[in-house]
Amino acid sequence: MTTERETLNYGPVLFHYDLFPEKIEQHGKVKKVITKRGTFALKEAEMTEDERSWFTHVIQRLSEIGFHQVVPLYPTKFGDYTVQLGSRTYYLMPWFASDERNERAKDEVLIDHLGKIHALTLKEQDFSNEVVEHSYQYLMNRWENRQYEMERFTEEAEQKTYMSPFELTYLSHFHQIMRMTEEAKRRLKEWYETCQREKRYRSVLCHGKVSRNHLIFNPTGEGHLLNFEKAVLDTPIRDLAVYFRRAAHQKEWTPEEGKSLLDLYEKHVPLLNEERGLLISYLSYPEPVFNAVDLYCMKRNDYSQIEMVHRLESRIRAMKKIRNFCDAIMMAPPPALIEPTDSIPTKIHINDDGDHI
Repeated sequence: MTTERETLNYGPVLFHYDLFPEKIEQHGKVKKVITKRGTFALKEAEMTEDERSWFTHVIQRLSEIGFHQVVPLYPTKFGDYTVQLGSRTYYLMPWFASDERNERAKDEVLIDHLGKIHALTLKEQDFSNEVVEHSYQYLMNRWENRQYEMERFTEEAEQKTYMSPFELTYLSHFHQIMRMTEEAKRRLKEWYETCQREKRYRSVLCHGKVSRNHLIFNPTGEGHLLNFEKAVLDTPIRDLAVYFRRAAHQKEWTPEEGKSLLDLYEKHVPLLNEERGLLISYLSYPEPVFNAVDLYCMKRNDYSQIEMVHRLESRIRAMKKIRNFCDAIMMAPPPALIEPTDSIPTKIHINDDGDHI
């Protein structure tokens, strides 16, 4: 049954839906709310007023343009789709039980849905030298600053009489990591030069946090996406880069599987040559390795050296798989292009917010 504390915490929220919980269970970041009127999923998040407005607009707009594979939001008795309580935002959805299908099958549904959303919202932007220049310089400066931080970490480690196992492991791969960094920067420059030459740029509605965890299946087995809290209008490469970075860290993932899934995506949105180059640039940059170094520097006392080394080595292995995947998509002939639509008004917004594994 529901504890007294849970009732106090979520009672004021559920009041907006005229729901009285009999039991509340924690499932990750979602609460399973069991009531006499049925079972629901309550999500807690942090969103500003503008973010709440955009979030609900995205959900409603996707339905309007013909994409219905989104977990719907229940309105409150006052007609709102979110509830603000203090600094926290809540929204209510139907509860779907977990699905037992294999991960590969889930990835196919996820990528297929992603391709459909991108195809429905694809828009050819009015080219802006100023915006592309700003985006290029921002990302290049960010990458070069991160590269400098890693070079400084290397120099400090080399000056020690006795290096830790983590430092020794990192140094043994340092030159390879720097080659990845330079390759990413070279690809980014090629993307910039191609944009300047072709005078074109495409944007789509990006989910923002593409993950298997954000795909669930209803009782009839139909896959639905959820968690559009970070949805943004951007290059389609944003979503693809986030997905493939995460996928590469899964033990069973292979570059061949990645190529097959990208082919599935391109049945909906064939990538331009410069977009393919931008994807390779994003994926080639070894941010996951750099993040492992950051964690070591900030929290080395919270983990054993074995744990730290294992984390670093797993990310280096993932980057090697990414490199093979990038080689495969570089050699692939580009598919035929599709016509862009005007489903959602957009603006150029290229960014790499460091949301890496």
